Amino acid sequence: MNEEEIDITTLVGMVLKHFWLIVATAFLGLLAAILVNTFMRPVYEATVLMMINQENAGKIDDSPYGSFASMEDYYRTQYQLLESRSLLERVYTQLDLGQYEEFAKGIKNLRKAVKISPVTRSRLVNVAARSYDPTLATDIANTLANTFVQENISNRISMGKDIIRALESTETNAADQELLNSMPQVVNSDFIKSLKQQEAALGRNLAQLSAKYTPQHPEVVSVNRQLAAIKSQIALETRRLVQSIKIELSGQFSGNNIRVVDPAIVPRNPILPRKLINLAVGIIGGALIGLFLVFLLEFMDQTIKTSEDLEKKLSLPFLGFVPHEKLKKKESEYAPMLKEGNILLAENVRNIRTMLDFTLAEDRNAPFLISSSMQGEGKSNLSSNLSVALAQGGKKVLLIDGDLRRCRLHKVFKVSPEKGLSNIWDHDPKKADYTANIQPVADVPNLFVMTAGQRPPNPTDLLNTPRLMDFITWAQKNYDQVIVDCPAILPVADTMLWGKYIPRTIFVIKHGKTNVRSAKMALDKLQKAGVKILGVVLGHYKAQGLSYGKYGYYKSYYYSDDEK
Repeated sequence: MNEEEIDITTLVGMVLKHFWLIVATAFLGLLAAILVNTFMRPVYEATVLMMINQENAGKIDDSPYGSFASMEDYYRTQYQLLESRSLLERVYTQLDLGQYEEFAKGIKNLRKAVKISPVTRSRLVNVAARSYDPTLATDIANTLANTFVQENISNRISMGKDIIRALESTETNAADQELLNSMPQVVNSDFIKSLKQQEAALGRNLAQLSAKYTPQHPEVVSVNRQLAAIKSQIALETRRLVQSIKIELSGQFSGNNIRVVDPAIVPRNPILPRKLINLAVGIIGGALIGLFLVFLLEFMDQTIKTSEDLEKKLSLPFLGFVPHEKLKKKESEYAPMLKEGNILLAENVRNIRTMLDFTLAEDRNAPFLISSSMQGEGKSNLSSNLSVALAQGGKKVLLIDGDLRRCRLHKVFKVSPEKGLSNIWDHDPKKADYTANIQPVADVPNLFVMTAGQRPPNPTDLLNTPRLMDFITWAQKNYDQVIVDCPAILPVADTMLWGKYIPRTIFVIKHGKTNVRSAKMALDKLQKAGVKILGVVLGHYKAQGLSYGKYGYYKSYYYSDDEK
């Protein structure tokens, strides 16, 4: 088995993820089928049932079709003759089909309208004709069948007369006697064969005697008499066979081996369009096109969705995922962390906290950054929830809003944006005091937040100064855990400046949105700056298909008290 084989759960998940796309294409297919059924001109089909008997075996080949090696060859020839150009031209002329729009281009369209369908394991054949006019379809089918029957009768009679005249000529014309002797009825006659064997034996005997005796010798004379009698008997038997053939042909050609069993009747209902079939084909075809588009989209999709994607495409350890949580109005992003019960988001953030402890086994209190490649991938959401989880675990945590350009932690924790990181570079010692710019979170003990403060005109220059290093050193001494919520990596270089003083980061990827190429570019920048990647977290993870990807058991196991 291929290691990359897609299991049935993944396939079903892909289908359910794009369910509405499949529904939309199926609906479009249904709409197309309705339009076809509405605007397609009705086509009627009339059918004639004919019987074709093979020529009698063992008789002279009196038909215009030649000798047939088998019954199959004979019937195939008859079916081809039913569609022959000459026959169709006679029908076209007889019915004056040129006056009808659908047959205005000549027998080319008539050939398309005629269908020959042999009935399996029988001598019957259906001759069908289609037209927009049910009466015209009936006339074409009946005319084609009747014309074919009449032509067959005419050919048989004509050929019969020609053969009889030829036989009469060979009786009176000695020059054609050899042709008569070569006829199948003569050649295959057992009696004539035995006579010719006797004639050959007498001929050999006569040759031997002639070498010894004169023609007047009694033995030679006797053999000559016997030889003459044998030849006379052969001639007599040949004439008898010719006479019987003439009598047989005279009666045989008065009949016909082809006839119409059931003439066509005017059809009541059109054969096209097949409305129910068209509707079924439209729906199924549309759905199949939708499935094709789903697999095409998934094949072309270069976003990251699972831990397997991380390991295969980015070769990075997976710390966990943060499920997408629907929050009530005015509810903070970290509200699920404060609720009682086994809340899905809270449990997964605590799992990330545990994985982080393993990753930082040598120094569990080491500060770290939280970054992402682009804006909106969930790094601030992870920063706020993970900070709460660490504080709930008994650590004194300082969360710093390191994005001096697009700060938002003051909104998350509802603290003043006037106090913050940008003030530490102020010339006023009181305003630049570290402690004065840090605010506690009212509803989370042990958690403290330093907002970005007022936006400075030159964020990059401020971050690239020794003052920042002094502040980080002070923060590590006064707090058990320091976390910096950094700006996105690709637009600006701020995260790499933070990495000079805190050379480790958690990298956040938005589930199903972050492009592999963007993630690799951001990670390459971090690695070149000497920043260690502690692991990757999938943010805004949404349930898809049958479960939460490879982690479906979480959804069924963790629930809130309200859901019990």
